[in-house]
Amino acid sequence: MISAGKTRISKKDKVLITKLDQQIRNYVQEYGTSKDSELLDQAISDIRKHHEHQTRKSGQPVIIHPLRVANYICRAGLDAPTVVAALLHDTIEDTSITHKDIKKRYGKWYADIVEGLTKIKNTESYENGVSHNVDATYQRMLKAMAQDVRALIIKLFDRLDNMRDMEAMPRNKQRRISLETLNIYVPIAERLGLTQICQEHTELCFKLLYPKRYEKILTEIDNLKKARISSINAMRKLLQKTLESQNLAYNQVEPLFVHPASRIKEQGPIDHILEGFRIIVKNSIACFQALGILHTNFYVIPLKIRDYISNPLWNGYEGLRTEIRIEGEQTCIEIVSDEILRKNQYGIMAHWHGSPTELADYYQHYLSQLDHMAGDKDVRMTEVLGYVQSDQVQVYSPKGDMLVFPKGATVLDFAYGIHSDLGNHCIGAIVNPTSIGESKKRVPRERQLFTGEALQIITDPGVHPHESWLGQVKTTKSRSQIKKALEQQKEASARNSGRALLERKLREKGETHGVENWLNSENVKYALNEENLSANKFLQEIGLQKRPLQKFLRKYNLLDFKQTGRLKGMINYDVWTKLFGGEKNVFMIEDIRNPLIRMANCCFPIPGDKIKGFIHDDKEIEIHHAECVKVSSKKYKTQHGNIAVNVAWKLSEKITQSHIIHLDVVDGTGILFEITKIIKDAGVTIINSRTSARNNNEADIRIEIESITWPVFHKIVEKLRSLKFVKKIWEETPVAG
Repeated sequence: MISAGKTRISKKDKVLITKLDQQIRNYVQEYGTSKDSELLDQAISDIRKHHEHQTRKSGQPVIIHPLRVANYICRAGLDAPTVVAALLHDTIEDTSITHKDIKKRYGKWYADIVEGLTKIKNTESYENGVSHNVDATYQRMLKAMAQDVRALIIKLFDRLDNMRDMEAMPRNKQRRISLETLNIYVPIAERLGLTQICQEHTELCFKLLYPKRYEKILTEIDNLKKARISSINAMRKLLQKTLESQNLAYNQVEPLFVHPASRIKEQGPIDHILEGFRIIVKNSIACFQALGILHTNFYVIPLKIRDYISNPLWNGYEGLRTEIRIEGEQTCIEIVSDEILRKNQYGIMAHWHGSPTELADYYQHYLSQLDHMAGDKDVRMTEVLGYVQSDQVQVYSPKGDMLVFPKGATVLDFAYGIHSDLGNHCIGAIVNPTSIGESKKRVPRERQLFTGEALQIITDPGVHPHESWLGQVKTTKSRSQIKKALEQQKEASARNSGRALLERKLREKGETHGVENWLNSENVKYALNEENLSANKFLQEIGLQKRPLQKFLRKYNLLDFKQTGRLKGMINYDVWTKLFGGEKNVFMIEDIRNPLIRMANCCFPIPGDKIKGFIHDDKEIEIHHAECVKVSSKKYKTQHGNIAVNVAWKLSEKITQSHIIHLDVVDGTGILFEITKIIKDAGVTIINSRTSARNNNEADIRIEIESITWPVFHKIVEKLRSLKFVKKIWEETPVAG
């Protein structure tokens, strides 16, 4: 929105710059410290110097923009440091000033806030193109917001000023920025209860995106007001008279008209102009008194009373709502106090009392969610928007602490919302645990939360996160914690496998001092240092067979390979191989749910199949069927650095597990009979079955069977695979029987 070059500043703009400058200085002088005033002088000097020859598309000097944004911050009543940061917010993006410069001249807090509000240019991240830069910009912005909510407020006012000045921009840019504002900044403003900013942003977007319809709406609103103003005034006077007759002091009774912003998604004509009336009283007690007066003097519409004073809405909205008939017209009434109205209009800013901690505390849950989103590289802005735009549920801990979650969140989300350890071992919850005279209701961890209930989490130390848990949660925080726990499990499992492999090799070569003593020996420490490895990383890599153990040992001469070891010398080679696997390292799969193991979804191997293993993503071993077409190609073995490892089944034939089998089949007559016959002939009971037809003459068949051993299950699957109409067969995650 800027261009460079010498420009003449008009007299009007000079007067505006002087006026804004003085207003900002007066505010900081009154509410800030002497240090704040010094930094303000420095900031105004810097932006005058660096924005001196820059103009906006509108022709105004660029310096007017940061001055206006800083002035909005003053009018919102925020602190002096936020005013200074607002003045500097465009310096990194639009001038030669760097993060390092701001840190040196103003301090780290100012530098981080300004950088968080700076757009990431294409030159900084060219690998994935513009879309990657947009996501990276939002990630940076989210991080700044989560660390200090004042960054968010600066950004909202920055965007508001740009939207007010958008008419000079090209039409395509008007549309792009308006859509971005409508889809990103409006929901965030709404989530923080910034009603006035939210409405103005929306109206400006409406005006720029649909100018003809916007002008038509303004005309309709004006005509409807003129047509109904006398009857609306009569209704207002009747409300005033009723309150006065009961000696209730009130400040104002005002009609609430349809706002143009509310019509942006509505195509048809406006059918009403009056949304209701707002009664403003002195305090919260008077709100309930006013409600009582209205309900004893007017006909009340049943089931329309809402108490948002005791239970505020998810965005902080408070007040009482009811519907009554006034002169035969059903009318909505909002009852608020002066303080409540200010909170409703200015949201998070109304809770500013000079401390950023108080601001953060007010929206603690929301900001903690943003923090987790900012820290998760996989999160995209669509997920953030899904969170901020979703309806909320309010639930309570047994101690009465309220927690807010997006609609659809589960017991597992609640557990992770309290503490990661509680989530990692969660098996369910007791609903309303302190209820007297009622049986305690126990629910599973995947059960959804409902507003108003209290929960006590039930844990089991033997339970740990599983991949399937990712489908049982709604919040980003929960997903992030589950992913973190799964990664830790995989790393720990790989280290344990590596330790067992190393221990076996040491025992084989006659080393009797144990793994820990061997790892702490000088020769081994030297070798690990040369390879830039920690002991844990070394164990992890050999556990995954990413680093061949024998090659490493020979390279640094860490074991005497001429010595066979006393035990091996005493035992026949065939017996030794059976016990310890011989010279060739083989990863033995003893548990199908081992987090180190991932069953490939291209061939769906099951225990009993001949298999191949490949290191996947440096953290797990992907298991494929030996005849899988995908892994048979040379390309697969070389792309992404896939490393083949030797794998084999070592599952107990006595373990039983229940299974849910899925089959992709070519639809036809009698196929379900053939499938169920194979299962029944194996002596296995079918618990449940379901068939879903598709448009392309295919069907998905889902069959749940009783707990059986792996050999029996393998026998069934082998026979099902041989059926001509079966295109693909796989199973859901098995459940221990």
